[in-house]
Amino acid sequence: MACDATARLYDVDEDSVVFKKLQKTKRYDQGTITFRARKGKLIDLDKLHESVWATRLSGGTRSGLVSLEVTAVGQLVVTKDGAILKVAGSDSQFILIRSPDEKHAALLGKLQAEAGSDALVRVTGRIDKYAGRWPEVLRNRPTNPRRILVTSFQVNKKL
Repeated sequence: MACDATARLYDVDEDSVVFKKLQKTKRYDQGTITFRARKGKLIDLDKLHESVWATRLSGGTRSGLVSLEVTAVGQLVVTKDGAILKVAGSDSQFILIRSPDEKHAALLGKLQAEAGSDALVRVTGRIDKYAGRWPEVLRNRPTNPRRILVTSFQVNKKL
């Protein structure tokens, strides 16, 4: 259901939407939905939210969302209040925050140390506080700019 909702977005290639079950059983299990934007396009998280809302997931269901992981490319801006990723080719931005798990906890500090103000940065992470049973997740829309719990990054050459 969520796969079809994602594919309906105009900025997502239909052939890039893949659902991979995590366990091989005969019943519905947890899985991962992976998709990518069309070349030259960006995935609008508000449109993604609305598209999933338009499915039956907004009604009574026992399924839920464990996490929404995104990858964004842009310029890192470090202020006294924290780190912001300004997404290349748009007005969108994300607030980057330290991941609470030990495996990824130091990554935000490393990113800030390695990236200069003119570097192109690729950041991957989970959207903060965007998890739970579908009806509740969809009713409690995250605020903008969204916060990313950094789980990996890559610093590229200068812009």
